[in-house]
Amino acid sequence: MLQPFKTLARDHPVVRALLLRGLARLRRLAHAPPGLYTLCYHRVPERHRAGFAAQIAYLQRHGRFVGADEAVTLLESGAAGAGRHFLVTFDDGYADTVEVALPVLSAAGVPAILFLVSDWLDAPPTSPPGPYAGRALVAAWLAGGMAIGAHGVSHARIATLDDAGAEREIAGSRAALEAATGRPVRHFACPWGVAERDYRPGRDPGLALAGGYATFFTTRRGVATGRRDLATMPRHVLEPEWPLHELDALMGARLARR
Repeated sequence: MLQPFKTLARDHPVVRALLLRGLARLRRLAHAPPGLYTLCYHRVPERHRAGFAAQIAYLQRHGRFVGADEAVTLLESGAAGAGRHFLVTFDDGYADTVEVALPVLSAAGVPAILFLVSDWLDAPPTSPPGPYAGRALVAAWLAGGMAIGAHGVSHARIATLDDAGAEREIAGSRAALEAATGRPVRHFACPWGVAERDYRPGRDPGLALAGGYATFFTTRRGVATGRRDLATMPRHVLEPEWPLHELDALMGARLARR
């Protein structure tokens, strides 16, 4: 029943904005249940620095920010349900994650993790819009107290690969990033992150966890509350220019009826 509305909203920005404004009248972050809310960003251009900072400040009023390793501890212990927690993640490794987002996060005292495509450190693609962070910017990100995770060797759609190919993308990116940075890599974010289309639920999360990762992040919306979520971590894909009421609409809970 909801899929036609989701498709309409995705393909028509004006319709999407109207739907979310209406939904925000019924939902608030202040009423959202406890648990871990993982935010997934990609680019943060300079022109959207202020919008990103406003989102971070708004979320700080509604919960506590945690790093990826602390998030795992909360989920494994069951303590995630004791409050509302936010985890900031970035996919792909764009340069503006370091140049624009890092100063905002540092000023706010907010930890974050950057999921990197290992091949792109030295040979970034020329077709998608860049630029991407090279080794120097990744070093600056780590020096700022932030974490890195793996996003595949080549950003391949893992579901289309055979077992050996999937293992190369998942395990190979971890090995390459650890060798490049000298830091442990404990978290994997699946490129695109949709079950069946982008990864095989019965194979790929298991490959990641068996290979030494603590998490396998997806892009399904939702709230993580316990250990069972580590193999298919939900994330809310956000854009830094979205107005604050859209965060209420997407992550908030329905207001109590009087």
